[in-house]
Amino acid sequence: MFGVSLGEFGAEVCSSCQEAFFDDEAMALLERRAKAAGIWGLGRKLKVVKSGNSLVLRIPTDLAKFMKLKAGKEVYLHPEGDAKLVVDIEG
Repeated sequence: MFGVSLGEFGAEVCSSCQEAFFDDEAMALLERRAKAAGIWGLGRKLKVVKSGNSLVLRIPTDLAKFMKLKAGKEVYLHPEGDAKLVVDIEG
């Protein structure tokens, strides 16, 4: 999850979309491990807002802390296809 290994779990995988489905016990363990790692709830929907002629995404504090992202830090932003935006944080 978000590049953090939470262990290996048996799951049923959809042959069409490859989505994994876990039983209740495995899901509870995954949730506990994700919470212990501080990554539970980092993914979320954000609203794009306008500032002058630019569009802006506000990065939530908990996500910025996890990514060690601070004001003034340089990032490299690029598209991956027409539906995915990638932000690479520079060293």
